Amino acid sequence: MKAKNKQMHRGLTKTDRKNLRDQCKMGLILSLLVFVLATVIGVTIYELSFDTNPNGLNLKIAGLITIGTLSSAVLLNFLICNKYYRDLQFNEKVQVIKTLMNKSKSTIYHASALGSNMSKAYTEKFEFVVDGINFNVDKELFELCAEGDQLIFNYAPKSEYLLSIEKGN
Repeated sequence: MKAKNKQMHRGLTKTDRKNLRDQCKMGLILSLLVFVLATVIGVTIYELSFDTNPNGLNLKIAGLITIGTLSSAVLLNFLICNKYYRDLQFNEKVQVIKTLMNKSKSTIYHASALGSNMSKAYTEKFEFVVDGINFNVDKELFELCAEGDQLIFNYAPKSEYLLSIEKGN
């Protein structure tokens, strides 16, 4: 996105907002997983190594460990999702115009199960090459564009997340 050729600013569409929210969900799931695992591991290590009372759980220390891991998980969630939240807040995307250098279609064959009604046992992969980087695209856009066409790349400005690729004029 660092290329400065013909940048335009537009508002986010519903699909763009959904894509950014999905990125935030992944950060939330990861921080929740870290919270649960770190709490269980922290309490277990304390109980096995430092607790002098083997008959019960020390709730004060378990609570402190839980609060510590919760604050770490919240910080982790903030660090992962902050840029996506800012993109959602400012409701803006940057459009960069680039030229399609090459496009390729590849077929990946895989075995289908016996007795299944799968009509095709392969997956088609459509790629555009722009500035030496391969981008996966859908079949409709692949068939619509030819080499040398102008493409519009829609980026979120803060996170620099690629939202979509469109055909230019």
